[in-house]
Formats: sequence, structure tokens, C-alpha cells
Amino acid sequence: MVPAPGVGAHPNLRVTPAEYSTYFRPTGLDGIEALHARFVRHAYRPHSHPTWTVAVVERGAARFALDTTQQRAGEGELFVLEPEAVHTGMAAVPEGWAYKVLYIEPRLLHDWAERDGAAPRAARWVVFRDRALRSALVRAHEALAADPAGDLAVDEAVLHAVGALRPHLQPEPPARGRDRAEHAAVRRARRHLSERWDQRVTLAELAAASGLSRFELVRRFREQNGVTPHAFQSNLRVDCSPPAMRRPPSPRPADSPTSRTSRECSRAQSA
Repeated sequence: MVPAPGVGAHPNLRVTPAEYSTYFRPTGLDGIEALHARFVRHAYRPHSHPTWTVAVVERGAARFALDTTQQRAGEGELFVLEPEAVHTGMAAVPEGWAYKVLYIEPRLLHDWAERDGAAPRAARWVVFRDRALRSALVRAHEALAADPAGDLAVDEAVLHAVGALRPHLQPEPPARGRDRAEHAAVRRARRHLSERWDQRVTLAELAAASGLSRFELVRRFREQNGVTPHAFQSNLRVDCSPPAMRRPPSPRPADSPTSRTSRECSRAQSA
């Protein structure tokens, strides 16, 4: 994890006990940035971002002008701003507001879903509540702040949050005729993980090996294997590790995802 330019040792604004802001730019996820901040007196002047802005308010409340409207987002609420939407931002209550933001390049919402479909262009609403999306965003921000850069768990957490966001965007027509190619691509991803069970594998690397976008890969991999790529590799590490390091195995049905990892491990070690 590396902070965005100008952040880290040199914060983007003067830090006080009441105010802070930290940017994150995960090295393994191009087109994704994050902001963790709390403001009391600081106010944003009118500005815009070339990205989608997806925020969760953790404490307090914020108010902001958006184009010609006035908006307010309180604790537990989310807000989504479309790319290039001109907005301000300031505290709506005396104690200020703490929030976390994902900045998502527009192309990613297209690339990570159905590459031959239309990219979403508008949000259904600005301020709203969605427990599932809020939980997904919180998990993504926790992973971004705590996990190593490029870790599969970080990638999957962010992708899960992006997937939970999609119902709140304008719909796009479904793509067709992809199942056969995707099935072969998932097999390639599984083989790539099996051959590298003891190595760090990023989602970008795995997507390149499979020929799918990162979002498609996680979704299809889970559908066809019953677990995510990260969980699959974790199972491989248990099954392929030296016997002295293993815990006593529990009985597994012949067709369970974990039993399949045992077979993948055997093939990888005999290759």
C-alpha cells in the first residue's frame, strides 16, 4: 500500500486533533483510490472528480451542494457522486463528520463486470442507506488500511464493494454467450493458483492468466468452485503444506470445493 502523492509524511492538509485525512492508492488495483478523513471546520470549495465517488459516513453528518441541489448525509448513510459532478463538502453538525471514500475510475465499473455491455453512466440516487453495501465498503476500507498491497483478500474486498454498488447505478443490458469461454477461463485461473499455491498471487495477475476481468473472474470462480480465488488458494496452502505443518484433516465430501483443492495440489506437486 502506498499513499497518494503528497500524503503520508506530508498530509494533504494541516492535521489537528479533530481533523485528519489520509489517501490510499493500492499498488495492485489500478484505478482505485481511497480516502479516510474527519473534518470539523475544513470545507471543500466547489470541485469535481473524474471518478465515481462512493462514500460512507461513519460519524456526524455532512452537507454539500451538488450541482443545483443541497444534500445532507448523516451517520450510517452513503452517498454516490457521478464522475465530473461539481460539489462542495462541509460539516453539518458541530462535532463534524468522519467518512471513508472509494474513488473508482469509470472504466473499472465496465471492465470489472461485463466488458461487452454498456458502462453505467448515472447513479439512481445521491444519499441513501443500504446495509449490505455499507458493510462491503467498511470491509474494503479495513482491508485497504491493514492488508499488504496486492493481496488477493484486498482485491476481493474492493471488488465485492464494487459489486454491491452496481444495483444503485443505472442498469445496463446483460451480455450473452459468455459461459463457455468463462468456464475455460476459470479453469486457467485454478491451474494458475495450483501451480503457485505457496506464492503471492494478485488478482490482476490471475485475471490476466484467465483472460477475464477481475470482477468477472471473482464472480465466475465463486459460481463454479464454491469459493473465491483467495479461499481456494488458502485451501491449497493447507493441503499442499508439509505434513508436519498440517492440522488433522476433517472428512470432506468427494465433490466439495476443499476436496477439489486436494486433487489440484496432487497434480501441482506431480507436475
